[in-house]
Formats: sequence, C-alpha cells, structure tokens
Amino acid sequence: MLSYRGPADLTLIYGLAPGLGRTAERPCVEVVVSRHTSAAPVSVLVGRSIGVDLLKGFDLTRAVIVLPDGTVFEGPVQGISGSGDYFEIAAVSPAKQRGSYAYR
Repeated sequence: MLSYRGPADLTLIYGLAPGLGRTAERPCVEVVVSRHTSAAPVSVLVGRSIGVDLLKGFDLTRAVIVLPDGTVFEGPVQGISGSGDYFEIAAVSPAKQRGSYAYR
C-alpha cells in the first residue's frame, strides 16, 4: 500500500495522436498519492494551484508523477473527477525508480 502527501513533479499529456498532443509540466506540485495494491490504480489528488483547466475540458490521456524518492507512476488517466482535483492513473505497470527527483 502506498500513501504519500507532499511535493511531486506532475506531467499531464493531452491527446492520443503522437506529436499532436499537448503536455503540461508542473514541478513541485502538492499532491496526495495513494495506491491500495500493486494491481490497483494510482489515485492522485491535486491542489487548486494547478488550475481546474488542466483536468477539465481537455482530452487528458496520460500522466506521470515523480515522487521525491525517485518513484515514478506513469500511465493512462482514468476516473477524472468533475471538480478537476482528482484523477487516477490506470494500473498498467508497477512503480519505477529513477535516479533523481524531477527526472525528465
């Protein structure tokens, strides 16, 4: 089980067609990240500082979250809340470790 609250680097990817999408990178965003099992989706709660427009009105398709310890959650987005402050990353692969925080 994972439960994390604090800063994380967040990358949101909009659109399905390669090269035609839009990417929004938000370093050091306050998030709450949880995952009940390795087979469960990753739940992500974001603060209002990101702006509701990042999660509403666009075709948000993928997300990448990098925690300070280098843990990376990456995958298709599902379950976006109507208020724009919560989404889930589908459980497609286990978390990965990268060498440093804010790895790009």
